Amino acid sequence: MEPSAAFPGEPADVVRAFEDVPAILWAFEGPEHRVVAANRAARASTGHRADIIGRPVREVLPELEGQQIFAMFDEIYATGQGRSQPELRVLIDRDGDGELEEGFFTYSAQPALHADGTVRGLLVYTVETTELVRLRRAAEDRAAVSEHRYQEARDVVLGLQRNLLPQGMPVLPRVRTSARYLAAGADTAAGGDWFDVVPLGDGRAALLVGDVVGHGAPAVAAMGQLRAVALQALTSGADIAETLARLDGLAAQVPTARGATVCLAVLDPVAGEVRYTSRAHPAPLVVDPDGGIRFLPGAPGGPLGAGQGKAEVHREKLAPGELVLLYSDGLVERPGRTLADGMARLSKVVSAVVRDAVGEDTTVPALMVDRVCALVVERLALSGYSDDVTLLAAEPVPRRADLSVDFPAWSGALSGLRTSVATWLAALDITGMDAAGLQLVVGEAAANAIEHAYPAGGRHRMRVECRLGEDGVAHLTLSDGGRWRQPTPEPLGRGWGLRLMRALVDRVEVSATPSGTAVTFHQPLRRAVPLGSAPTPDRDTGELTTDFERPVLRVFGPVDQDTAERLREAVMAASRGGALPVVVDLSGVTLLASAGVFLLHRLAADSDGMRLLAPVGGPARQVLELTGLGHLL
Repeated sequence: MEPSAAFPGEPADVVRAFEDVPAILWAFEGPEHRVVAANRAARASTGHRADIIGRPVREVLPELEGQQIFAMFDEIYATGQGRSQPELRVLIDRDGDGELEEGFFTYSAQPALHADGTVRGLLVYTVETTELVRLRRAAEDRAAVSEHRYQEARDVVLGLQRNLLPQGMPVLPRVRTSARYLAAGADTAAGGDWFDVVPLGDGRAALLVGDVVGHGAPAVAAMGQLRAVALQALTSGADIAETLARLDGLAAQVPTARGATVCLAVLDPVAGEVRYTSRAHPAPLVVDPDGGIRFLPGAPGGPLGAGQGKAEVHREKLAPGELVLLYSDGLVERPGRTLADGMARLSKVVSAVVRDAVGEDTTVPALMVDRVCALVVERLALSGYSDDVTLLAAEPVPRRADLSVDFPAWSGALSGLRTSVATWLAALDITGMDAAGLQLVVGEAAANAIEHAYPAGGRHRMRVECRLGEDGVAHLTLSDGGRWRQPTPEPLGRGWGLRLMRALVDRVEVSATPSGTAVTFHQPLRRAVPLGSAPTPDRDTGELTTDFERPVLRVFGPVDQDTAERLREAVMAASRGGALPVVVDLSGVTLLASAGVFLLHRLAADSDGMRLLAPVGGPARQVLELTGLGHLL
């Protein structure tokens, strides 16, 4: 029999095809979704339950109740709008024995219509995707593990790189410097950029920026070797040509350093000039206070390790207020653009940064060297970068003044003394924790002298002298007219003063003078260099949580010899004379001296439940951890 126009194909063939479709096919009628047709796969999905035709699907598949499948059917029947839902997690009874197991199914349901356009029922097409979902999730898990391992390896390389780069720019009497560094993108891992500022001891400073071929651990290791060789050469008195010869020699022997580039300049603030040379690296750029730009002349030689022979050293005079900039090619090279385009863009951005006036109510750095480094790198990195980006800025400045302060030897003068030291440090561009540490050690030495050097009741005076050496080391000397007696160790935290001093500075010297005793602190001064493209937030954010079942005492300002007694009284009042365990919140403390340390040890011994709160990076936190009070945090 020939198929009719109304029914294309033989009915038996159509039924056979319906049965053999490798998907679950249902036909429902009415608002109860009574089953009017179900193919072999649909019947199997019920656990081969009998008498399913004519029954509502909620009776046929009761385990689907509450899994939003029936709700979807109800919505389609009511609205007449078809809907697809991919990869639904469904608990099903495959064998009809009441045991449910997880499966993933993609549902596609369309309304079946009467001749007048009203909804008669639903046609539902369902494909099980359980195996595909499991395979995909397994692949995603493997990819996640691989990504985690990659990130761990990258973090190791970045950590190694950060430890091999300078931890800060030295603060020098006649030269001010700043730098910014961004690591290469995540797809290439850290590159081989390196930079340094080396004090030469006579007012001059050597400036270096270099770049090693490649990325990853080999490039970072080669960078570290080159920087170490340059540092050793310069600090041993080698001139520019000799330093470059030593770098050449290393690159010739170490394959991973071969082909590296470098620019080396020596800034002489007294002579008002810069001497420089480079190997396959851009020469320095100079910008004047009005934004005028000039790229220093002199063709760069070949890369390190290429047997180029002796370096040619160039000399350029500097006008007052001019900045010298050294940079890596990652700052100016971009895909699809010529190097000339990149240099022109750099010139335009540097000029704008220097020329544009900046108001006080901004986060833009106040110092021009900081502003140039921050804004130039920020603006040029906006279009993306695939290599490390380094920018180093330096300017001659008038010699920084020394400090000499005479003050009375009594505890009430300590605050003014610390303020004088802070003002001197601020003139050196030293603020924050570094300044707080030096204020603390000077205050500790003064408090110690007040307690031990002079008999009670007399009028005595002391002197603090601060100077910055040409090597970037600060020397702070406190002199008294008495005799320093070493404090006798006592329980409960006495004797922490000298320990704090030695922990917070590089070197402490105590010496006798014709008139008494002098304590000198020697501390290299450095300004931090932001490293990395996207700093990872510190997991320990220092956010404070308060135990509201205990009294909380919030402390502000310095805790020293002059204020410790007031703190003791406040703690005793808050704790009802020691009856309640108190929480002492030191977030607002600007200085925690040894007198405060002694008091906290004493209070901790007298109270079983005292707790301390101090944010990470705050002035009190480091002192607490250094003095055996960290367990109370």
